[in-house]
Amino acid sequence: MAPRQKHGTSVVAGSVSHSGNNSNQARHTQLDFNALNIQALRKYRQAFKLNVKARSSKDELVLAASRHFNSHTVDEVDTIARFLYTVHSNKEKYPSVGY
Repeated sequence: MAPRQKHGTSVVAGSVSHSGNNSNQARHTQLDFNALNIQALRKYRQAFKLNVKARSSKDELVLAASRHFNSHTVDEVDTIARFLYTVHSNKEKYPSVGY
């Protein structure tokens, strides 16, 4: 699913870096948290229980959200495998769409 956009602007910066080894490719997606409004940043802070005051400035919220987001890594192969397993295991919840 593509990121939600407001007024044609995206918060995703397409930065993808690859290591020299094809079997160990690292992808880094950078988000421009400055593009988000303060309400979205406050919801992010609340959802992920960031250690920053509720009435922090936008700059403080951007910094905290950026640090939090960048501290997480995702193994794409593992994520896709788990997704497929979940769909396969819950066929009643996820009926086939003609595939």
